[in-house]
Amino acid sequence: MIRLSVLASSSRGNASVISNGNTHLLVDAGISATRIRQGLAACELSVPALAGIFITHEHHDHTSGLGILSKKDELRLYCSRYLAPDLKDITHRTTFTYMEPGAAVRVGDFTVTSFCVSHDAIDPVGYLFECGGVKLGYITDTGCIKRGMQSLMAGVDALYLESNYDPTMLANSGRSPQLIDRISGTWGHLSNEQAGDFVREIAHPGLKHLVLAHLSPECNTPAIATRKMQAVLDELQLPTQLHCAKQAERLPWVDITK
Repeated sequence: MIRLSVLASSSRGNASVISNGNTHLLVDAGISATRIRQGLAACELSVPALAGIFITHEHHDHTSGLGILSKKDELRLYCSRYLAPDLKDITHRTTFTYMEPGAAVRVGDFTVTSFCVSHDAIDPVGYLFECGGVKLGYITDTGCIKRGMQSLMAGVDALYLESNYDPTMLANSGRSPQLIDRISGTWGHLSNEQAGDFVREIAHPGLKHLVLAHLSPECNTPAIATRKMQAVLDELQLPTQLHCAKQAERLPWVDITK
């Protein structure tokens, strides 16, 4: 079994805990160190209990807590070698393990594979977590679905998937045309519709859980994102349980089994 608890997820900060009860991992640390420690405590964990922290990319909403966390506790970070110099500038007592896209590393009971995503960052990645035959896909901050992502996510038992914006809300947000183009472009984020299209591509009866993530507080709502994705699941007649991660409220443990 794999357990997933999202401590926070939105354009304002992201962090998730993945565990099998023996090996505990953190994905991203884009909220304050205090909130990360509080979230871990709610999961009955602590920073020293983490076997590794996997970073998707260097943007503030994915890394802002690392500096303070590393002042008190030693961290074991996993990331792209091209991203590491930026993270070394903001961390202290930290051991780095470099991951190459497509290559897997073993961390405790987990096998973790990174893969390229499309975002305006330094070598951004998503992850596939495997443990005991159970697979969890983790995709955030990508403006499009890159070649190979479908095959990697085929057969996953659960998927954490960005559903960042509603196109109508984005168009009416009052943001500059340049920012709208950046968000909706191939190096930006997935819309609710794009997230739904990707689920259609990888749909299978064994997809037990789907977590909508990285919602924009200004250009999306949980109600809209959930309604649109539920329509896709109903269309595909999938028994998938749909969850929506939030920025200010921890998503309790989602238990993922075969």
